[in-house]
Amino acid sequence: MRINLMLLLFITVGVKSVYAQKELDKQQVQGFVFERNPAGNLDPLPGAHIYCPKNKNGSITEPNGSFSINLSLPFPQSLIASFAGYQSDTLYIENTETVQFILNPSLLNEVELTDRQKSNAKSLLKSANVEWISRCELEKAACCNLSESFETNASVDVNYTDAITGAKKIHMLGLDGVHTQILSENMPLLRGLSASYGLNYIPGTWVESIQIAKGTGSVVNGFESLTGQINVELYKPRTADKLFWNTYVNNMGTIENNFIASSPVKNNWKTALLGHYSYQGQSIDQNDDGFVDSPEMNRLALFNRWEYKGDENKHISFGAKYLKENRISGQVRPVVSQGEINRPYEVVMNTQQAEFHSKMGFIFDKPGTSLAILTSLRFHNQEIEFGDSNYSGTQHSFYLNSIYQSKFGENNNDYKIGISYYADNYKEVYKEVNYLRNDRTLGAFSEFSLKKGARFSSVLGMRADYSKLWGMWYSPRVHLKFNPVETVVFRASAGKANRQANVLAENISYFFSSRTLEMDDYQNLNAEEAWNYGFNFNASFFMFTKETTFNLDLYQTDFQSQVVVDVEQGDKIRIYNLEGGSYSTSLQIDATLVPSEGWELKFAQKWNETKTTYSSGSSANTTYMPFVSKHKSLAQVSYAAWQNKWDVNLTLQNIGPSRVPAKGEQEAYWSPNFNLLSGQFTRRFKKFDWYIGIENALNYTQENPIRGIDNPFSDDFDAGMIWGPVMGVKVFSGIRMKFND
Repeated sequence: MRINLMLLLFITVGVKSVYAQKELDKQQVQGFVFERNPAGNLDPLPGAHIYCPKNKNGSITEPNGSFSINLSLPFPQSLIASFAGYQSDTLYIENTETVQFILNPSLLNEVELTDRQKSNAKSLLKSANVEWISRCELEKAACCNLSESFETNASVDVNYTDAITGAKKIHMLGLDGVHTQILSENMPLLRGLSASYGLNYIPGTWVESIQIAKGTGSVVNGFESLTGQINVELYKPRTADKLFWNTYVNNMGTIENNFIASSPVKNNWKTALLGHYSYQGQSIDQNDDGFVDSPEMNRLALFNRWEYKGDENKHISFGAKYLKENRISGQVRPVVSQGEINRPYEVVMNTQQAEFHSKMGFIFDKPGTSLAILTSLRFHNQEIEFGDSNYSGTQHSFYLNSIYQSKFGENNNDYKIGISYYADNYKEVYKEVNYLRNDRTLGAFSEFSLKKGARFSSVLGMRADYSKLWGMWYSPRVHLKFNPVETVVFRASAGKANRQANVLAENISYFFSSRTLEMDDYQNLNAEEAWNYGFNFNASFFMFTKETTFNLDLYQTDFQSQVVVDVEQGDKIRIYNLEGGSYSTSLQIDATLVPSEGWELKFAQKWNETKTTYSSGSSANTTYMPFVSKHKSLAQVSYAAWQNKWDVNLTLQNIGPSRVPAKGEQEAYWSPNFNLLSGQFTRRFKKFDWYIGIENALNYTQENPIRGIDNPFSDDFDAGMIWGPVMGVKVFSGIRMKFND
């Protein structure tokens, strides 16, 4: 069933007039709530309660500590800011200027409040549908890399890429993660050849927070984001601990060590060094099928960051990153067939990455006016040997984004204008055939954030990009938000995005098979183009004296142009331009409630319908895309006790069926429903945390994940048909230490 969402874009128009008269005698007041950290700096305090006694209304602070509340005229008015474990504060408001609260702990020298952030939060102020994942949430699952950072999140699905490498990938809004723009501090993070495995190269302990924007993203960040944007905030010199150390081990023999060290330097500079080393010295064949499930692996990653804060009107930062990883997988022993010993099927992966980036920001005298210049240089090389085949890919990329921001009008509306530039050089070799692509893309954009009273806001964006290879693209985007009351939000969005598909690097998992590749020249493959329409409803209210949230998301992505990766014809991988319809519809309902002190309950249900048209000669068939679960359920229970000295988290997921393509004599089929249970216990001490946990506690694995396993050099072999877990029960433990003295 196809759902048309176009009418949802205008749902707010008729509703707004009902509240227009009531807003005439009210004024909106905005502000921030902070706490003072041990270093004396101010940190935002999300989840604080703002209350106006006269109006008897309230508000909740955002993850950045901001809030907005309507106050009756005339002034002055009083506002009370409160948060559990802190002394309440009262301010008397004389006008609509921005106000600031600084709350102090109520039990000084008695209770160390180390975990106050909400694990997840939905923005009530932004026009776009943005979800924040805090460090608190990330520590619930001891995520080793960025792909595993979404294991407890309902919006993003995580699955194995194949049955060979042990790597994982994501899905969002019913589509593969390559259709989601992944950024690091609003600069491209995974683009080009790093799309398939790049999520596994970002250590989880480096991540400070994650922002998930569903649907069409901001034009400021680029022409991509067909299904949304994921922005990853890594620890910076000003936010990192003086010294942080993490050691992680599991029952598969994996040992990981991570550290972050920050220090001030002369002349108002501060630096931080982020390090990571992961080692697994043995191959694990957990299901005893003769193929490695968890490969041997060595990974080293280093990231050095610098930040200048000597002038409040000037911000300069830059950093250099390096990664090297080696993986060895394949058969653990040769196969004996008809009395002969066949050579084993081996997989060797070697990856190197290097990156340099810089940010410069300048604040001008005019309020709200600034200029930002972002640049990055990236090198990526990957060499893979598998069986009789090989793949190698090299990428050199340069990125520039210049953003000018200011205000206009009586309502202090914002606007942003700027230019961007991408320079990409790709060289890929698959089975000794060269695939070369050089592209230059120049873009210009403008974005306007508009407010109409205290209840209605919108973001209107447009960008135009010219690609050397694909010509001109236009990306119009709109976000609408309506607040009938402070804690209830209706959103609608629509926009177009384009994407340059990297068809070899993005589909390496299918190469672990006997399938032959049929693909037109890059010049004959169109860039992908899609419209995304979305609707969001979010409500926050108090139940059991605690905040409760309810959220509903409905999104549809319609492709006008798509690079189809067709694995529906058994022995082939056919890559061609879309001829026919292709769409994905995703509906999600979720709720978070706090029944009593220390408890947090999360529930979510999601449904996906994702179809595309596959062509074979003169015939075409529109059917479900492979490996997209039709539905997913999630329930999570978290409990923190004894003044946050320990906490326990349990997450249960039910994964619905997905369609698995045919191969050889095996026909296409639907995978079964299955459950995944994970949990973690954490004990917090003054200087360190100790945790122990379990993944896939029910020990569910995909039965026979590798087809033709008895002879990997035959026409039946395929290790890329993965819909479920490859690894069974995983038990892990670790320690996190922080030093700021």
